[in-house]
Order: sequence, then structure tokens, then C-alpha cells
Amino acid sequence: MAASAANSERIRAVLFDLDDTLRVSDPHPHDVFTGFVASQGIALSEQDRKDAYRWGHSYWANSTTLLDDHEKHQGYEDPFWKNYTRRHLRSLNLGEATIERLAASAHRHMGNGYRPVSKLVPHTLESIHALRASGLQVGLLTNRTRPIYKEMTELGLDHELDIFLTGGQLGAFKPQADFFLRALDLLKLAPQEVTYVGDNYFADILGAQKAGILPVLIDPRDLYPEWEGARIHGLDELFKVLPLEGLVR
Repeated sequence: MAASAANSERIRAVLFDLDDTLRVSDPHPHDVFTGFVASQGIALSEQDRKDAYRWGHSYWANSTTLLDDHEKHQGYEDPFWKNYTRRHLRSLNLGEATIERLAASAHRHMGNGYRPVSKLVPHTLESIHALRASGLQVGLLTNRTRPIYKEMTELGLDHELDIFLTGGQLGAFKPQADFFLRALDLLKLAPQEVTYVGDNYFADILGAQKAGILPVLIDPRDLYPEWEGARIHGLDELFKVLPLEGLVR
């Protein structure tokens, strides 16, 4: 059984993932995509939607499939996204004939009609303030390739965090252990002094474990009920699984 955060030694820092952990796109791209598929007369079960969501987590966790797609389709150009659309449809357990019928229109729908708003996840600022009031360092590590200074300013997080770094800046990407360890070197912390909070089991949880860091899975959609470590549904539950005292709950 995986260790629980409640059973760990007292920590000195809490580090967060960014996308779907501290910020979210509203509406979420997965919901828009599956909503479009359903609008075409395709019956999707809740399990189909969860299977696709989990597939997305696995794919974007710097998977070999993603790396191969980058090499074959020249990064994030249009051919890459057309191929991704087919993979996404396949993850919904659809047959190849249905995928062939929907692929082009689904690609156009996401490319032309999807205009989300970026906003903070509920309880983000309250959580950060409570952690900092407890004397902890608080930071953010994301698999993005480019610096995120502008986005941090727009979200109001630029002065709230001790550190916010991307995989591109660190020269490594989750789930690689070096992604975490290089950030810890900057913070002058040992892995056992840190908790990492993220929503992607394959990138955040397995990656943190590789680095010897205790992970907390934020799982609002109940995608990973089998995970036996610390798991929360929202940031308002974070303090229930951390070995801290004097926090605002």
C-alpha cells in the first residue's frame, strides 16, 4: 500500500502542478470534445468518458507515443492535432468506422470553436495562503515547455509562489525524476521534505514517487479510485492529508 501524507515526516514545502490542479480551462477541453461526440448521436457511458480522460493523462505524461507523434507530425502543427483527434476518439472506445466519420469534424470543432477561459481552481489562493502562513515554501512545477510568467501574472499567482518553473526551464519533464530533483536543488530541499500535488497519476504521482517525493493526487472526477495513497477531490481537502498544524481549514 502506498504511504499516506498523514504518515510522513513534517514537510517544509508543498509544490503543485498547474493545469487541472491550480488552474483549469473553462469549459474543459475533454468535456467539449466528448460533448461534440455525443451531439453526433454517439452514446457515451460514464466509463467511456473516464477511460478517455485517463488515456489523456497517460498520453500527455511525456509518453513514448506523444514523443513519437511530435517527431512524426512536427510538434504541435495541424497534422499533430489531426492525429491527436483520432487518438482521442479511439480512447472513447469507438469503432474505426465511427472514428473515420467524426475525425475531421471533431478536429474542426476543437480548432475553430473552442475558446476557453483560464481560471483558478476553487480554494487555490486560500490553500496557498494557509500553507505559507504555516511557514512552508510553496511552488509550482509544470510540464509546459515555455516560461509561464505572463500566465502567472494574469492568474494572480506571480507574487504568491516561491518558485514556478516549467519542464522546458528544468530540462526535464514529468514523470522523469530529474524534473523534480532539479527544482529541489534550487529550493535546497531534500525529497522527503516535499509534497507534490497533482491531478495526473502518470505524470505527477508516479513522477514524484520516482524522485522520492510524497505525492497527493487531486482527483475531482474519481478517475483513480484504486490509488491507495493520499487522494483528495479538491484543494479544500488538502490539509486533511498533510502533517501540518495551525492551518486554516
